[in-house]
Amino acid sequence: MSRVDAIRARVQSRLRANADVIYRHQGTFTRQQNGRTREYPCRFSVRDPVKGSRDQVAAAEAFATAAGAAFRDVRVLTVHPDDARPPEGAVLADPWDGGRLEVRSWSQPSDFTGQAIALCLLRR
Repeated sequence: MSRVDAIRARVQSRLRANADVIYRHQGTFTRQQNGRTREYPCRFSVRDPVKGSRDQVAAAEAFATAAGAAFRDVRVLTVHPDDARPPEGAVLADPWDGGRLEVRSWSQPSDFTGQAIALCLLRR
């Protein structure tokens, strides 16, 4: 096992051990394609990018501009590592913060955690 593999295993173990704190919400995202509705149940976390790092704020601002949306309506989604990530275009079935949370873009997964983040729009 390489050093990177050992670090990756340790980080993923910590993610799973703290999953109840990190991924505090449960819900089902749905997406319609070719007349069929597919469901993606998962445990997840949603953050306002204003509370994130400078890189996350910059990415969210660029995303909001490209999507023609207000920056205040962008949210960052992470999904439990054991659950399938909802695809782009999926919408959380239950209302979120007074609106409709829609997955719009996934980042490349991290080399160490295997986690990707999604930029979402909160449509009110």
